[in-house]
Amino acid sequence: MPHGHITGLSQFYVDGLERMEIVIDRRNAAPLPYQDNLRIPIRLQVGTEQYEAGLRATPNMPVVWISPDLRDNHGNKVSLARVLTNNGFTRNQRVHLEVNGHDVSLFPF
Repeated sequence: MPHGHITGLSQFYVDGLERMEIVIDRRNAAPLPYQDNLRIPIRLQVGTEQYEAGLRATPNMPVVWISPDLRDNHGNKVSLARVLTNNGFTRNQRVHLEVNGHDVSLFPF
């Protein structure tokens, strides 16, 4: 099971919440369906909810990351930061990712 951590981007939404990503060391990322220079769609489960998310990687970066912008099951935009905060996750927290194809579930480390 890959693990990673939540990182802050030092950019803030209007409500003051910092934009966040989940980063996974590339050496750990083999089970994730990432490809360099492409946004790969995944279903991210956080708590009891699933979201449409994007998995990104570039050749020069030593990490793979889950982008900060999600869509809920109604197609509405929602921030990864809001979803994480609402589920008790915090900036710099380590996390486990359970991967089943394009379905990824997030758990505290």
